[in-house]
Amino acid sequence: MKNKLIGRTTAAAAALAIGITTFGAGAAQADETATPAHDLSVGYTVSGIKAKGYAGLVAVHAKNVGSERYYSEFPAISFRIDVKTDKGPQGVDRVITPGWFNGAYTQDLGFDEKTSTRSFMVTLANPVEAGQDQLIANLDFGDGLTKEGRLENYVTVTQVGRLDDDKTTDNDQNVDSRQNTTTDFGNAHDGVF
Repeated sequence: MKNKLIGRTTAAAAALAIGITTFGAGAAQADETATPAHDLSVGYTVSGIKAKGYAGLVAVHAKNVGSERYYSEFPAISFRIDVKTDKGPQGVDRVITPGWFNGAYTQDLGFDEKTSTRSFMVTLANPVEAGQDQLIANLDFGDGLTKEGRLENYVTVTQVGRLDDDKTTDNDQNVDSRQNTTTDFGNAHDGVF
């Protein structure tokens, strides 16, 4: 009887130790997946009636998916927008007029004929509060019809200026409009403009 009691006590102690170890590992995993303090993600919205290759607006948003306000005067928080050719003649530019909102400023960096890419830089001047989805820029596409054919474009955005503790890059590096665009009503859109 004494051996059974010692055996049960040993088994209970072992189970408790395993449980504590497992709980500790679970807590460590929870810490790894905890919401970061500072993290911005990028997304796009467009009218559901915007046709590929025709005139219309595309909005660029920065959403604060971190737990704290996202703001810095230096280094400036900034994003590079690249408009690339999906279909149509290569090396041909399309009229795109940038707009800016909520204290952001959009600068046209020019057109690279070799890569068929028009680039813009968006610099934020105001904070993005935790949970806020802030409109930071829009691209007003002109008609894509050129002498060489109709241009259809897509957009990629990369965050280039960030806070030091913003280490996540899966949601703000080369964010492709073809996978990250919704209509104004929240429906999926193919992200080609």
